[in-house]
Amino acid sequence: MLKRSIHRNTLVAATIISGVATVAQSEEVTVGVLVPLTGELGEFGEIVANAVELGVAEVNAAGGTSCGTLRTVVADTGGNPELGIREATKMIESEGAVAVLGPTSGVMVALVDMAKRTETVVMSPYAGTITLNELGGDFVYRTVSSDLGDGAASGLWLTERGYKSVAFLVQNEESTISPAQVARTKLEDAGIELTDYVIYNPGQPSYQAELISVLANEPDAIYLAGGQESGVTVIKEATAGGFEGEWLFTADLAVPEIFDAAGAELLNGRAYVEFADADNSLPEYKTFESLHIEAAGGEPGPFAANSFDMVKLVALSLEASGECSGAGINSAIRDVADGGEAVSSFAKGKAALAEGKDINYEGASGPLSFDASGTVPGSYSIQAAQDGQWVNVRFYPASAFE
Repeated sequence: MLKRSIHRNTLVAATIISGVATVAQSEEVTVGVLVPLTGELGEFGEIVANAVELGVAEVNAAGGTSCGTLRTVVADTGGNPELGIREATKMIESEGAVAVLGPTSGVMVALVDMAKRTETVVMSPYAGTITLNELGGDFVYRTVSSDLGDGAASGLWLTERGYKSVAFLVQNEESTISPAQVARTKLEDAGIELTDYVIYNPGQPSYQAELISVLANEPDAIYLAGGQESGVTVIKEATAGGFEGEWLFTADLAVPEIFDAAGAELLNGRAYVEFADADNSLPEYKTFESLHIEAAGGEPGPFAANSFDMVKLVALSLEASGECSGAGINSAIRDVADGGEAVSSFAKGKAALAEGKDINYEGASGPLSFDASGTVPGSYSIQAAQDGQWVNVRFYPASAFE
């Protein structure tokens, strides 16, 4: 099984963070957590939901916002846009949510019109779809960069690795095709031979037909941009077909479960994965990492820091605007993300705002200056498969792509 089930608030059960007790308040402000807890992306949904709860705990431990303490309502989309619309509608109309956090790319795009019509902020920590490059920026934000950045990072790694030939296997979805096209251009510019560029449909019992040409051309590496279910099948069939080169996977495979599903012996020493990641050398990240380890007993997973930052931005925007609404958040979020005095905690930001100061929230995930599309700059990590786990081997800061 690639997925685990999750119960709300499994990570953050305590009401005290860093020794500060939560202050009881009669009023609450509701934030929706709309994530895939089942399906191919369920593992990431769990990471996001738990990190959001950790951020909520920090905000409430500092006394909450002037609108009240934060209350979350959680719903599972399974990655389905239609289900996402139904669940978001319930959150907004029945629960009074001022923000909906955590949609995946397809769900996020489906919610754009609703976000603007209802004046509810929708924000994602992992929706890299390039569609939002045109649609985002007003009530629609993301604390992760566009998929184009993933493609640039993948292309940079494949070039630095020194391969002479690379084959591309790309799942037929926008979120995988978009970065693959950017990575392809990087390779072509570097003079690396692209032996095959195969787009395949997910859900097939076998991909042997797609692999015939790829294996015959014996590339040094295969760039696999696919989901977990199709990816596992491709890895097993390519290896059985005689492929002995290296792999570069995209973010969907950046989970520990892939080692059990595909077989660690097929990945160790041969496979790498690329994904948008926080700069773990930043003091803000180290503080977040310590909180996460204390609460969850383990290090943060992919997109956890981005998710933690979403909550803080929402809370600080409520505080800065003086309005307990999505419109209030929307009016202030750019200012609190890139404004005046640097703050890295909700408590410090709240205090600075009370003194009439402008603030600049320094996030655990890195710079949070939103561009016109509501997108932040991106940094990326490359991890290698070693002894049945993913290990960091390369980090590309946002400045590497300027």
